[in-house]
Amino acid sequence: MDRKIILSLCANVLIAFSAFFSLPILYSIFVLRLPKVAIFFLSIGIFTLAVGIFFSKCGKNHKRKLTPASAAATMLLIYPMLAIFGALPFFLTDWLNPIDAYLETISNLTSAGISILPQNLPFIARLWQSILMWFGSLTFLILLVTLMPEVGGCFGLSLSLHGGQIFSSMFGQMFAMSKKIITVYLILTAISFLLFMVAGLDFANALLMSMRLISTGGGDFFAGRGNIFVEYAAVFTMLLTCGNFLFFYRLIFNFKLPDLKKFFTDSEVKALGLIIFFSVAFITFSLFLQENFEGNRAFRYAIFHVVSFISTSGVSLASIESAHDFDKFLIFLMAFLGGCMGSATGGLKMMRFVVLIKIAAAELQKVMHPHMQINIRVNKNSVPTKIVGRILGFFFLASITLFVCAAILSFTGTTFSEGVAISAACLTTIGNLPGICEPANFINLSIAGKIFCAVILIIGRVEIFALLILLAGLNIKYTHKGKW
Repeated sequence: MDRKIILSLCANVLIAFSAFFSLPILYSIFVLRLPKVAIFFLSIGIFTLAVGIFFSKCGKNHKRKLTPASAAATMLLIYPMLAIFGALPFFLTDWLNPIDAYLETISNLTSAGISILPQNLPFIARLWQSILMWFGSLTFLILLVTLMPEVGGCFGLSLSLHGGQIFSSMFGQMFAMSKKIITVYLILTAISFLLFMVAGLDFANALLMSMRLISTGGGDFFAGRGNIFVEYAAVFTMLLTCGNFLFFYRLIFNFKLPDLKKFFTDSEVKALGLIIFFSVAFITFSLFLQENFEGNRAFRYAIFHVVSFISTSGVSLASIESAHDFDKFLIFLMAFLGGCMGSATGGLKMMRFVVLIKIAAAELQKVMHPHMQINIRVNKNSVPTKIVGRILGFFFLASITLFVCAAILSFTGTTFSEGVAISAACLTTIGNLPGICEPANFINLSIAGKIFCAVILIIGRVEIFALLILLAGLNIKYTHKGKW
């Protein structure tokens, strides 16, 4: 494992993160007109930048190629490292104690949106929360096209992300891929911001809504609740987050009509569309049977919540509490599935779900025709047998991880059922599951439970195989150097 390349990558993330302290600084100067608040954020930003520069100097002369173990270590270190600096504004202002501030920050960075902040917070606290969500998801998307192909391409990642893109462990290629993702992320955020402005929100709230929803952070903040135009702008934004960001890059910068047709005929996109369609139809009918829901209102609430939870944003409108328990269970399944493989969403990811369905169908065919040779295909391309096996292995590992995490949480003072709900919310990075797991569940946890939840959130975001590969890498001894 090359420690210098890990330090160099962490340094780049910290230096970029320090630039985002400029937003609360500008807000403090030009809106609040409070120089002390600006100096407070400036001090933390300078400290973050200084640590980033120090890491950069320590990581000089690193190798130009990344190994899987180094990639896994970087993925697992980035979020807890960022959370140390991101939590400073929360507990230095006495909004939260250190443990709660760290859990809040990890939740925002991993786009879980579990908000344990007091409700009567100033706007600048919501702004910082939204910045953490936005930057955290951008970091995840960059990891997705730079480090994850090295760590988890064999777990189904390469099936959805290839699309003409070339992934490389070389530093130069990684930076080129990062620029593409940053460009698309900024464009989609700008589109969402303009939609919210047109829908009737003011500049500040439109900025917060676009940052929170394009990042799938969501949380308890929703400006303009009850405004039909704001709700549909939110639905459109959350649908964008379900899509493959690399495919969006091709559509924006290298648009060809066949590419658009390919997008709508893609197996993953069709599966996503069918699940949304039938779920919305079922929940609309279920809500319509209730006395306080007429047709249009039932459809609005159904499509909003289905898209919100399949995108793992977890934004909920107040009236969802009156929904039937089966509707809530269906919403939980949406969160478990998530969006397309190249998206910022959490969950299993739709491509893996498609492959699992095809595997089940193939096994049924084998029962009827034992000698039949069945080939699993996705988008008319054969899926290698080793990838099929590894996707099954990933599904097994994800299931085992859920129950292991729940068992560990039960030792921190929660019941096992609460532990399962909290673990599911953390591993899917959705945080809020109405009627199953809500922010109050996290507020009431013990200190050990909160620390462990922060660990689960990181594992859920970077996926369990990163931890396993790191542990395997730590057991490999470089005997020719006498080092680990």
